[in-house]
Amino acid sequence: RSAYFTTRENKRLQGYVVKRYESPSLMSCSQLCLRNSWCTSTNFKISSKKDDKGTCELNKHNISVINEKNEFHDQKDVTFSLLLKVS
Repeated sequence: RSAYFTTRENKRLQGYVVKRYESPSLMSCSQLCLRNSWCTSTNFKISSKKDDKGTCELNKHNISVINEKNEFHDQKDVTFSLLLKVS
């Protein structure tokens, strides 16, 4: 699949997590999302420990959720990424 992601730093989408993984980077988290046809976005939290993996959450939601500000929560060291598919 061809796609790109738009990101929001220090933001987390809550209430739509379907799967959670350990992941070494935001890029590998995004790749996990691309491997799942139902995945629409990710939350990636950087590990507080230097050599540890971060946490990758794969989300499933309608695009309208992104327009609702109350779904986003401020959270330090978390990057929200929205999948934008390319035809």
